[in-house]
Amino acid sequence: EWKSHRVALKSTFPEGWSPPRKLSREAMDGLRDMHKLDPAKFSTPILADRFKISPEAVRRILKSKWEPPQEK
Repeated sequence: EWKSHRVALKSTFPEGWSPPRKLSREAMDGLRDMHKLDPAKFSTPILADRFKISPEAVRRILKSKWEPPQEK
């Protein structure tokens, strides 16, 4: 299953994933919070339109669990 997914991603993004517009960490947190608040109202296409990024970028942001290390 993961092999077919990997092949599909390779065919969709032959040079790899490099979005033309990147969001700040605060914007990503806001996007996640909006989706967590009401997933039906703030679906992937709606968030993509509101933040002016691709639906694939929204999907990846929502899927990601990475947080920057807390520095003192």
